Amino acid sequence: MKIIISRKGTDSAAGGIPAPILPDGRLLSLPIPQKGMKPGYADLSFDGLKLSRIMSQLGGKGARGGCHLDPDLIPTLKPRLAGWQPTLGQFGAAQRHLETEGVGPGDLFLFFGWFRQTEWHKGKLRFVSDAPDLHLFHGWLQIDRLLRPGSDNIESGWLDEHPHMRAEYQHNCIYLARNHLEFSGFEGVSGGGAFDSLSQSRVLTRPGELRTQWQLPEFFWPQQFDKALSYHRKEWRWQRGPDNEVWLDSAFRGQEFVFDCGQVSDTEICAWLQALFAVKE
Repeated sequence: MKIIISRKGTDSAAGGIPAPILPDGRLLSLPIPQKGMKPGYADLSFDGLKLSRIMSQLGGKGARGGCHLDPDLIPTLKPRLAGWQPTLGQFGAAQRHLETEGVGPGDLFLFFGWFRQTEWHKGKLRFVSDAPDLHLFHGWLQIDRLLRPGSDNIESGWLDEHPHMRAEYQHNCIYLARNHLEFSGFEGVSGGGAFDSLSQSRVLTRPGELRTQWQLPEFFWPQQFDKALSYHRKEWRWQRGPDNEVWLDSAFRGQEFVFDCGQVSDTEICAWLQALFAVKE
């Protein structure tokens, strides 16, 4: 199995703001703006709040326009057509990288992004002024199958609304989630979705450091640096902390960071995923 640590959601270049950790601790990854795209932020709602309102109150760019709803993980964001399931689209160089790394059915995307704590102030949402910037895991998708718009014969239906059904994307692919995670101990967990709240197990950023300075489980330590997490195959990126923690200076560029679990025991991976998903043994 491969784990793909996948950067998704608003950032300094797309949208201009971090995603909110809501005052009650829930996580809300915000899709990036895209002009002319449907749905728009005003068409999407989270717990009764339109995403256009959330974007506007937090100072995001493009709050009144369209957005690129991808990955699409939360079923309640908008009305759905029959057959909808969680999806991710990818194209161009990022998709070629996934192919080069051999990503396919059964592999697990873990989505992360830039987040900051928010609070209510006079009826409006705002960022807490001294809250740290964090990289957090906010969702997942275990691949069931891949579709290639323009190459595969895709029946008309709910996928017509997917942003990666657009013809202008080159070397384009849509990843569909499995109905349920297919790992021991995860019975009944959806094959794709969004994590509902902040927990320490979902924080990538090392305490007190810039958000790009990560702390990872022990099994990510490279046995060979040319086989490390992709985009992180230079030895200088990796350090051991004082208590033997694994520290990583994460890449600023790149969307899809692929880790091959072939040399790691199922017990180590399962223990980490159980903490990440808050699954009780």
